[in-house]
Amino acid sequence: MQSSFRILSTGTCLPEQRLSNTDIKNTLNAAVDPGWVEQKLGIRERRIADHGTETSDLAAAAINDVLGNAEISPQSVDLLILATASPDRQAPATACHAQYKAGLHEAVAYDISAVCCGFLFALTAAAAALSSGQARRAIVVGADMFSRVTDWQRRDCVFFGDGAGAVLLEAANSRYARESFFDAELFTDGHHSEAFVIEKEAPYFRMDGPAVFKAASTAVPRCIRQLLQRNHLTSDDIDIVIPHQPSHSLLREIAWQSGIPFQKFQTNMDRYANTAGATIPIMLHETLANGRIKKGDHLLFAAAGAGFTAGAAIHQWH
Repeated sequence: MQSSFRILSTGTCLPEQRLSNTDIKNTLNAAVDPGWVEQKLGIRERRIADHGTETSDLAAAAINDVLGNAEISPQSVDLLILATASPDRQAPATACHAQYKAGLHEAVAYDISAVCCGFLFALTAAAAALSSGQARRAIVVGADMFSRVTDWQRRDCVFFGDGAGAVLLEAANSRYARESFFDAELFTDGHHSEAFVIEKEAPYFRMDGPAVFKAASTAVPRCIRQLLQRNHLTSDDIDIVIPHQPSHSLLREIAWQSGIPFQKFQTNMDRYANTAGATIPIMLHETLANGRIKKGDHLLFAAAGAGFTAGAAIHQWH
């Protein structure tokens, strides 16, 4: 179902500590080939949060950034949805801690867990709340710290980094509804739930890389095609793609399968690696800051995550 909203501002929080592929090879894991990682995955370095930092700290900092950029009061925000797969603790929701730390005392707050697809699922939930009148302003945050569940002695330690990104949404009035539409196509297939797992009793993630690649490169293009068809659009109508940041090779495959030139895909995994639920809002923030988005552009968001989850969304920028 189509809805509409305006994105008033974006914000991020990226830890200061940088960990390059060479750093990993020299100090943590001799099996890592820095050149292969950068060439195959597109990753050169990632950010790592300090010991003692919680996911809610990153989320709250991103919230403060988005509020400062919009120059609005925290009390004017009705809803906070936090997408994370690395919560502070099992209960309560990490969104509750982030709400308190950021001073969003009037906002209903809750978590969504769909791993790397979390932000897209949360954005869709916020759009529904705004369209129904349940909220007037909402903040959607993606925040993850997968460095906490990474075994730095394994080859797959190179994939992830820490960070948070946030967007501030406002319900579009009838005057702007047609010019700021949003529509999403979401997907889940539990048959692939073992492709990426973090067990309760295990400290590190377990990933079947080929299975993840196969599932994502099938599901995401399918979501994109269905979304375009439903909205009577073609791949040529997409101006900018703001994707989840898994790897260059996977994004190139998704681009080819969906018929969208890879040049339209915005990437920053060279600097941040895969920040899971934070990838899309961080990338959106940087794309806006670089002046690449103009009024009327059709933005395509796309993501795949453990579960197996996938999705795509179109938003017309206003």
